[in-house]
Amino acid sequence: MITQDVIKEIYKKYSKRPSSIDDLNMPPLFESVHPAHGISIDDDRMVIRSLPQNSIFHSIPLKNINAIVEFEDVVAIVLHSSIIFLNKEDNRSFVHFKPLEPSIWDKLKSKVNL
Repeated sequence: MITQDVIKEIYKKYSKRPSSIDDLNMPPLFESVHPAHGISIDDDRMVIRSLPQNSIFHSIPLKNINAIVEFEDVVAIVLHSSIIFLNKEDNRSFVHFKPLEPSIWDKLKSKVNL
């Protein structure tokens, strides 16, 4: 099960992109993800056909992917500030957006306004 703690750990562990796109763990996308997702690689971009064409996640440059991680029920595509979870049983997917951290100014303002 994907919990908030697991998501935090994913962002922490995969905070940087691999040195080469060849280091991405591509097999789970083609062997484990449900075929209805329609995953393909076209011109250094990953296309997820189960997502609408107007979605920013429909076509992703491979150079923007930090990791591909397989879990029991889903495969996660880890980006810098979001994670796309693709279901293994059907074409369902969900996206987690990394929360924005407060800036130094926000932190200082909160200390002063106490």
